[in-house]
Amino acid sequence: MKSRIICLAPGRVAPGMALAAAAMDREGRILLATGTVLDTSMLDRLNRRGVEAIFVHLLDTRNAETIAHELQRAEARVAHIFRGADGPARQSLQNAILGYRRETTR
Repeated sequence: MKSRIICLAPGRVAPGMALAAAAMDREGRILLATGTVLDTSMLDRLNRRGVEAIFVHLLDTRNAETIAHELQRAEARVAHIFRGADGPARQSLQNAILGYRRETTR
């Protein structure tokens, strides 16, 4: 089955999930390697070390219709946030955010 990579706070991660990217502290030191299957004690340590977010693999059970709806919602939200005056820097930021939202929604 297909999986997707999502970014979550350690407190929202369930034991048994695997890291999609190395977990690092604020100084950039690797605390846990990519692929590590997380357990409760590891998640507690990440919280104590002040890790705010980690990337994990999540089983993707969404169908094509749900994904299309989520993409539509993400694009509408970005359009709403960037409504109004336009400029090259603002357009560049909007495009970067829109690209990120499309990539993480698929």
